[in-house]
Amino acid sequence: MHFAPDGVLVRKALRRLEDGPRSSVELAAEVLGMHGCPPTMAGRLVAQLLEGIPEVARDGEDGDAWRLAGGSRRTRRAAARGLRDLRYAVVDVETNGGVAGGNGRVVEIAIVDVDRGAIGGCYSTLVDAGVAIPPWITRLTGIRTEMTHGAPRFSQICDPVREHLRGRVFVAHNAAYDWGFVRAEMRRAGAGLPRGPRLCTVHMARRLLPGLERRGLDSVADYYGIEIRERHRARGDAVATARILVRMLEDAERRGWTTWPALRKALGPVPRRERDKRRDRPSERVEKHERRHE
Repeated sequence: MHFAPDGVLVRKALRRLEDGPRSSVELAAEVLGMHGCPPTMAGRLVAQLLEGIPEVARDGEDGDAWRLAGGSRRTRRAAARGLRDLRYAVVDVETNGGVAGGNGRVVEIAIVDVDRGAIGGCYSTLVDAGVAIPPWITRLTGIRTEMTHGAPRFSQICDPVREHLRGRVFVAHNAAYDWGFVRAEMRRAGAGLPRGPRLCTVHMARRLLPGLERRGLDSVADYYGIEIRERHRARGDAVATARILVRMLEDAERRGWTTWPALRKALGPVPRRERDKRRDRPSERVEKHERRHE
C-alpha cells in the first residue's frame, strides 16, 4: 500500500498527533478507519504511512507509538501559557469494582469543563457495561444494575468523551485510577484517546496542603469549604473536584507556580502508589473504593 507523503491521510495523522503521542492501533482506527485492527497489522500500515515524514518520530519502549518531532504544538503552547489560561477536563468514573483493563468496567462517567478559572458545562451519563453491579458497589454509589439498562454502551459515547477531553488537561482526584479506566474502555472500543497532560489533585494536595492529615476527596473538599452533592456519583464527585481544582490553581499561583512547567517542577514525580494499578482482593477493593480518592 502506498501513501502520498503530502496526502490527506498523512495530514490527518499529523492533526491527530497534535494532541500528543498515539499508538499504531489508535492511528489505524482514527486515520485509516480500521477499528479493532490487530497490533501487528496496524504497526505495519502506520509505518508505511508515517515513516520518512520529517515531522514525525517514533516513541515508546517498543517503538510502536508516534509523536510529532519536538513535541506537539499543544504541549509547546501549554508550556508558554499561565495555569489560568489552560483548559481542563475534570473527570470522575464509577465502576463495577473490578480492575481497569481486566474485569473492571465503567458504569458512570462525568467530565466537567474548567476554563480560565471558571467551571463550565458537565457531560455525564450512566453506562451499560453489560455486567452486574455488585451489591457493595450499590451500597456505596446507589447505582443498581437495572439503572444502567437502556444507558449507552461505552463504545457509543467514545466520540463525546473524546471531544470533551480533546485539547484539555485531564484532571481527576487520583488521576491514575480514572485515566486507567477511561483508557481501558476506549481501547476496548477500538477508539483513539486524546493524549495530553494529566493532573492529579491528590498529588497536588500532598504539595499544597502538607499539613492535611488525609487527602481524600471529602477531606480536601472540607478544607476548602466545598460541599459535595451526590457523593460517590460521577457528576457530584467531578463537580466537587472541579471546584477544588480552581482553588488549588489559585494556591499554586500564589506560590509562584504560574505556568504548567513550573507546576510540574514544583509537584515533582507522582508517588508510585498513585501510579500503580494493583489487583486487590475483593475486601481490599471495598475499602479502596470507599477511600479511593485518598
